[in-house]
Amino acid sequence: MAELNGRSPDEAEFVPTYEIAPGIKPGAWVFAPKSRGMATVNREDLTANRLLRLPSAPIRVEQGDNITLILENTHYFPHTIHLHGVDHAFSNNDGVPQTSERMTMPGEQHVYQLKPRHAGTMMYHCHVQVQAHMMMGLQGLFIVEENKPNNWVQTFNVGAGKVRAPSKGVLEDYVQEYDMHYQGIDTSLNNLIQTSNDPRQLAKKMHRIYDITDGSDDYFMLNGRSFPYTLRESLITVEPNQHTKLRLLNGTPDVIAFHPHGHKPTVTAYDGVEVNPANRIQRDVFTLSSAQRIDLDLYTKDDGLNSYGEGVWLVHDHAERAITTNGINPGGNVSQIVYRKYLNKNAMAKVEGVSLMPYFTPEYYQGEVPSWTESDPYGYWADVAGRDVSTLKDVLLIIVLGMLFGVVLLLLKALYACLQGLINKMTGEQS
Repeated sequence: MAELNGRSPDEAEFVPTYEIAPGIKPGAWVFAPKSRGMATVNREDLTANRLLRLPSAPIRVEQGDNITLILENTHYFPHTIHLHGVDHAFSNNDGVPQTSERMTMPGEQHVYQLKPRHAGTMMYHCHVQVQAHMMMGLQGLFIVEENKPNNWVQTFNVGAGKVRAPSKGVLEDYVQEYDMHYQGIDTSLNNLIQTSNDPRQLAKKMHRIYDITDGSDDYFMLNGRSFPYTLRESLITVEPNQHTKLRLLNGTPDVIAFHPHGHKPTVTAYDGVEVNPANRIQRDVFTLSSAQRIDLDLYTKDDGLNSYGEGVWLVHDHAERAITTNGINPGGNVSQIVYRKYLNKNAMAKVEGVSLMPYFTPEYYQGEVPSWTESDPYGYWADVAGRDVSTLKDVLLIIVLGMLFGVVLLLLKALYACLQGLINKMTGEQS
């Protein structure tokens, strides 16, 4: 277990640091695969090492295997693991302190034993003070793959997103597979760990003072990042006439409305239970309640139903606040379905709209950059309080406006002279 962007008595900065978007480093906790080495890159670079990140890593096991899952509590609070939706025995194995087991205290470990009989997309999460610990990030996908001969599953998919080694069961029907874990961050909870490093103070603030019924998420993430970082890590890259398996988990406390542009996927499973082929629904908005999982078949046949054709198609939660970052749009859990012909040499989408570069700056999400700055060279929607002359366009604009002003003055002078001449002529005739 690990803490991200927490407070340390030894450092002025948060340790280890982890950005979900440019300049944004909220506090979080994660379940992480056991490894060796430091939590940071090195003693000077306090960035979290690549295994310590949001979301908690998706875990894959095979149906019918004997699984031993060991929780080593390297944290300062007690925790457990609840295998949500996964077939497991009750006694000392369900992760609920009030019913099945004692909490795993700091420095202790707990062994979970299971032999899942049913394949599907499940999840795991801490069941101690769930309203706080699960929302802090102690949650992840737990996938039970179908039992197949010589089926070497990819045990951890750190960072979620594309599964590098899909199982034989998946490859029978799909070309590729993606894990998509949606999460939210309420800074009034998550950033409490940045106010103190005393577990007693944090226990009171997080478990007795913080009230989730008054809470509201400020940041919205897909696979541990918010836009524009989702474009670097969570693109869904496809080819025409291809079946792609998507596994979605809603780890937020609210309902999400998953909406892919340009496509209508087909739902194949809810909460790890296969949908009868005759009852499978095809649509462009799928609603997921908190902790719900769905499996989708994204078929890229250009027939006007499954797909509208090749391009760069947006994917986002259509609950509109989820496409913002602390209220700034574009942000949140926005990503893209990108056909390979639209990828550049850096594996980024070749878009035909405005430049995305302003969104990769902390200033944009601090509200210091006007929303349409790339489409507004004359500053029609710029801040009212002054505008710096900083580009050639600004200089040319000032020159042109000065010339126009001069022409207007000359015209007014000529008009005045003409009127004055008429008046003098009329006065002379009357004389």
